[in-house]
Amino acid sequence: MIILELSKQQAIDYLTGSMSAEETSQFESVLESDISAKEFVATISDDWSSLALLAKQHPPGNDLRQRTLLLTQDPSDLTEFLECPELNQLRSNYSPLQDRYLGGDCLADTNDIGNTKTKDILFRSYENLLKLLPLVTGNSPAAFGDFSSLCKLADQYFSPIENLGEVYSSFLPNEDFVEQSIQRALLASLPSLHHFLERAQSGKVALSDVRRIFYLCRDQLKIMRASFRDLDPPKLAEDELLRVHGTHLLRQKWTGAHHAYFSSSSQASCGNFFEGPISERCVEFAEYDSNLYCLANLVASRSSSGGFSLELIKDAIPGCALAIVHADMNIRKDEELSAIATKSPTSLPTPLAKDACLWSLLQNSMSRGFSDHAAKNLLEASFFGKKRVGNKSYLWFAWPEIANIQEGAVASTEKPGQ
Repeated sequence: MIILELSKQQAIDYLTGSMSAEETSQFESVLESDISAKEFVATISDDWSSLALLAKQHPPGNDLRQRTLLLTQDPSDLTEFLECPELNQLRSNYSPLQDRYLGGDCLADTNDIGNTKTKDILFRSYENLLKLLPLVTGNSPAAFGDFSSLCKLADQYFSPIENLGEVYSSFLPNEDFVEQSIQRALLASLPSLHHFLERAQSGKVALSDVRRIFYLCRDQLKIMRASFRDLDPPKLAEDELLRVHGTHLLRQKWTGAHHAYFSSSSQASCGNFFEGPISERCVEFAEYDSNLYCLANLVASRSSSGGFSLELIKDAIPGCALAIVHADMNIRKDEELSAIATKSPTSLPTPLAKDACLWSLLQNSMSRGFSDHAAKNLLEASFFGKKRVGNKSYLWFAWPEIANIQEGAVASTEKPGQ
């Protein structure tokens, strides 16, 4: 009887991971030939299952259900898109770069902003975002369900920048370097952040919103610093250090995320996603982030299914990482997207002006990522573009791949705790 109880305890210790490595090895050797030991392990495993059934049933949160379902879905079949003439043209035109983008090419000075109201919005937005970030990190009260401090700041945050709509209404595609920096700093991820802060302001915020606010706030701060060199010089200096960023950072924040662009909202999913480095510095990652937000804004606001997909593929075009954003889209919305991507901004109707700015920002970013080529030539060579395949509309851009991780810290992010 003592031997029997001892064997049961050994099985429990084994299953709970309480054994040392040597004891585990010895017990596994016994398991191979001892039928009683195998039965103990099986019985205890069944007991655990029964114990779980005794617990009070609690329905999972909607956000957990949705994100779990997204993870179980098969990635999109991109064969037809990847074999289209535009992508074949990119394959024939693409060649690896000698030097990567190091940042600095999109840095203007805030003193060059002529509009005082716009400059004030820029500074106050950045200061409020610095206050917001610690309220939504992984160890914050909001990450554990106490939204009081977040809602209070959101209420204060909105009051000085409610006139942002006036600034947005004046946005038109512009080749002026300072104007591009303003649009990049205020148009890429800020509209989505405002959507979730408005939810916090109204008291309707949820844990999944806190998670999204964290990522949007962190990205927005980096994009703003990467746009104006004198906004926060010490933190910009840190952003310029060699620090490899992996695609896992993008998967973390986009999988199952609800993304808003002004009045529209859509859910993102990550399909085909390679694992590995995507940028070498925070300033480069901010550039990449800005491009993804621009494409997400254009596609999410026109999706006919309420969702859109992001794909990051490394082996489709030798030497580059291909970012793809796509969604089901009706013909009318697809024609809008085609007009934004191909027509002169002056010929577009006024409601599409802000969206034309997004495409212009991507176009100018590509000329920084591939500094040896003019943006017009990059578009003609299909380094970025728009394509309709079946009932789906695709936007994409190519970015130089990182063949090997160089020396330097691998970037990570504080998980918001949800």
